[in-house]
Amino acid sequence: MTLLVISLIVFVGVRMIPGDPARVLAGTDADAAGLEEIREKYGLNEPWPVQYGRWLALAVRGDLGESIRTRQPVRQTVAAKLPITIELACLALLVAIGIAIPAGILAAVRRNTLWDVLASGVSLCGVSVPNFWLGIMLILLVSVRLGWLPASGFVPIADDPLGNVKRMLMPALVLGAGLAAVLMRQTRNAMIEVLSADYVRTARAKGLAQPAVVLRHALRNGLIPVVTILGLQMGALMSGAVVTEQIFVIPGFGRLIVEAVFTRDYPVVQGVVLITASAYVLINLLVDVSYTVLNPRIRIRGTADGA
Repeated sequence: MTLLVISLIVFVGVRMIPGDPARVLAGTDADAAGLEEIREKYGLNEPWPVQYGRWLALAVRGDLGESIRTRQPVRQTVAAKLPITIELACLALLVAIGIAIPAGILAAVRRNTLWDVLASGVSLCGVSVPNFWLGIMLILLVSVRLGWLPASGFVPIADDPLGNVKRMLMPALVLGAGLAAVLMRQTRNAMIEVLSADYVRTARAKGLAQPAVVLRHALRNGLIPVVTILGLQMGALMSGAVVTEQIFVIPGFGRLIVEAVFTRDYPVVQGVVLITASAYVLINLLVDVSYTVLNPRIRIRGTADGA
């Protein structure tokens, strides 16, 4: 039901974008007959309910239509671009988790100390700094001034693994910085609450060392709200990829949708947004499933209630 509502919103929203896709495709010098021929070919002159019904029927069967601009199947175009954005998103997640979880744990354990203040300040900066500004500054510093990494471009990992990593490192850092800031704050708050729980005090009373108490007893329960926020932030991660891919000239999903919007390529926009929404629903399902891994009592309680 969720995907059905999303598909309807996307379909209507795309057609409310100013501009005529037939005019974009035919060029400014096209005559009325040429424009009408294009509209007839792609069904643009039919009523919206008819267009929506036809597109939805094909989408259910896995056919997302044909690009008005390139004349290529949307499914084929998406298959070529999606792995690039998935790679960027995975690298950004690694960056975010690698920064946020240790910093959040340290801030919670050393609460109200200099470490806590520093972590909170860095987190505030990470939330406040826009992706496009951070990306431009990194290009100027790391690429132009220091010459350590390429400023832009993309190399497939199968062709040149090292070149791929060099070109994806800065975009992943830019995309993961904002997510790391949010996760760090959530990790700190969750760990502070868990560390004051009775079972943690009992573990300390038994003489367990601080690392064992934090990592073995408190961390798993503390990660449950963090995982929830992570699932909710995946939408922000995908939207941030649009800007990041434009800055670093990465031919991924985000850049594809920007080009499709500018050229009024309805099938591509609809296909990209529908796939993104489906991925978001799937990610939230996986987040719900992960609760049973982090805390087995959730699964046992659910089984008992169901029985």
